[in-house]
Amino acid sequence: MSSIHAPGMRWRTFLLAALSLSIGWGIRGNFGHEYGAMIPGALTAIAVCILSGREDWRRRVVFFGMFGALGWGFGGSISYMQVISYTHSGHAPSQLYGFIALFWIGFLWAGLGGSGTALPAVADRKRLDELLKPLLWIFAIWTILKFGEEPLAKFYKAAVWGDGEFDKSALRHQNPFYWFDSDWLQALCALAAICLYDLWDRLRRGFSKPLLEIPCLILLPVLGGGLGWLADGQLQQLHVTPQLARYLVVYQGDTSRFEPAALMTNWPQFFSDIHAHLGLAVGGLIGVALYFALFGQWRSGASLYLHMALGWFAVFLLVPVLGPVIVRIAVTGVASLSGGAISPDAFALENWGGLRLTPPRGDDWAGITGVFLGAVIYCFRKGLRPVAYTGILSGIVGGLGFSGAAWLKLMMVSLGNPNLAPDAASDPFWVFWQGANWHSFLEQSYGFINGLGIALAMGLLSTRLSFFDPDEDHYVPRRWTSVVAAAFVILLIPYVNVFKNVTVWANEAKVVPEQMRVPLIGGLGENLQFSSSAWFNITYLLFAVVILVLLIGHTRRPLALIPNSSLGRGQLLYLGLLWTIIIANFERALVGFTEQRILTEWVIVINALLATLLVLLTPKDEDMVVVSGEDIYSASDFLRMLTLGVAASLCIVLAQFYAVRAVYGGTFAGHAGYRGQAQMRFGENAEWRIRPILKTQEHR
Repeated sequence: MSSIHAPGMRWRTFLLAALSLSIGWGIRGNFGHEYGAMIPGALTAIAVCILSGREDWRRRVVFFGMFGALGWGFGGSISYMQVISYTHSGHAPSQLYGFIALFWIGFLWAGLGGSGTALPAVADRKRLDELLKPLLWIFAIWTILKFGEEPLAKFYKAAVWGDGEFDKSALRHQNPFYWFDSDWLQALCALAAICLYDLWDRLRRGFSKPLLEIPCLILLPVLGGGLGWLADGQLQQLHVTPQLARYLVVYQGDTSRFEPAALMTNWPQFFSDIHAHLGLAVGGLIGVALYFALFGQWRSGASLYLHMALGWFAVFLLVPVLGPVIVRIAVTGVASLSGGAISPDAFALENWGGLRLTPPRGDDWAGITGVFLGAVIYCFRKGLRPVAYTGILSGIVGGLGFSGAAWLKLMMVSLGNPNLAPDAASDPFWVFWQGANWHSFLEQSYGFINGLGIALAMGLLSTRLSFFDPDEDHYVPRRWTSVVAAAFVILLIPYVNVFKNVTVWANEAKVVPEQMRVPLIGGLGENLQFSSSAWFNITYLLFAVVILVLLIGHTRRPLALIPNSSLGRGQLLYLGLLWTIIIANFERALVGFTEQRILTEWVIVINALLATLLVLLTPKDEDMVVVSGEDIYSASDFLRMLTLGVAASLCIVLAQFYAVRAVYGGTFAGHAGYRGQAQMRFGENAEWRIRPILKTQEHR
């Protein structure tokens, strides 16, 4: 019998969690965005579950992998490279702002990651099963959006603008639905999916008030649209609309340097095309919202996703979109009361780049802030307070980790930096040192610190939550939910990332033909050939079918290949995902491999070997956990954590800033910036002033 009473708090658990997130984060940088961020999330969640010593957690390891991946995936939408550049700029206000902003980005990323990791540990199995129902509706609508957004944008441009061309990368701001380079369409589709699920759920169960609910489904949107149309007409007759537009529209750039017509605004471009019908559209949406506010039931965990989606729009609209407008109205009111003593222009946020974290880059940070706040509110309302606690604690560590990793990188590249010591530019040792892949160093370091935060938060959780009853109140788990969660980890996470390799092989490195004919019979006609992407998809589809058949079969008659113990199943899941991604990442890098890649791919492989040893040799079936039995974290716990966390974070971030200033002074550190030039948030050379996004030029 093991003598360890808190396996989740031993140093090897911390090391495995840190290595898992470091490995995943190093790979995430190659695959990028939300999909890439799911890799470290799944690996680390599985790792802390396996090493927790809790059999009740190990039984639901596939849910740890799935929700851990989803939690960490949210932060992948946040733009942060320009924020890192601020810390390197040598411009003191921009540097301090950069460290603070990196803390907030890291907090959001790790906060949602920690919350997702903790959810399967806190929620009972029935709630986990229920959460998957509306989630699948969201996935379905997102899939439609994934394949439908580009054709819709092209159709709209051709029909309304007379130009059907569309480049979703370099010219993505020419998409009529572009809005601060954000995922607002994804958030809107998630909200629509939740509403459709609620409607379907009430229809399936039977409307509680059918004589009222069914007519109102039509009447309220129609009535709202009609009232909106009438109000819009009245405003136009009173000639108020142009004045209202001047208040609500904020140009995203310095209008003293660029023509306003060439700049983007704080609204999607298609709004100007439908301005005559905005009242109808807004009124109709208010009617729909009123209907679901009155009759929505939000069963099966749909309320969680509703809180998150509404939070996304609340913060996005109130801060980057309407923030400057609200401040302008408030300051104008104060100025009128002061008799002209206060000038509204002195406080106009558009003169400071607006309430945007990293202008002119994307503002998903605001939406993700709302998602986190919505999730925390839901957790407090629905008895999941430990999930919120875990998210906040891991968020604080993650925030300090992001700003700390940037600080560590700056300290390292100060050695032999030619901007500080010009003679170092002729020293081969320092030239090689400066030429290392320092951004990968930053990302892997940040991942390592994030892993420590997750290990700490989940280790504390493992000793404070009571064990789940094996019978869980005689609830019979839904077998299909385990299959979905396992397929998400085994099939979906690798697919959405590894598929990107095809573009590298075929379009960039040119080592794979873009078109390949069917073996043997391909000479019969041109139609008997497929793109390299199609060949990959066909093969992966067949692979997925086989895996799904095996997973479903295992729920009916256990396969000998899959271990009987939950620990063994967790280890198999971890190693399968780990080495699938390791090999896929190496295949991606191999076609353009240089010695700078050693710091990434070689280090990742070495860390993966160490992680393999840890995940197989550290946990034991007989591990025991001594639990305090305190299921709900008290208000004093939250107050203590927030007080200490805010105080410590403020002190550490300020120390990082002053340390960088002490080493560099006002010198640009290099290793970041735009084409070798420093990027600043404030001042006459602020990035949003000198390089805004222009409608006719490529996006940055």
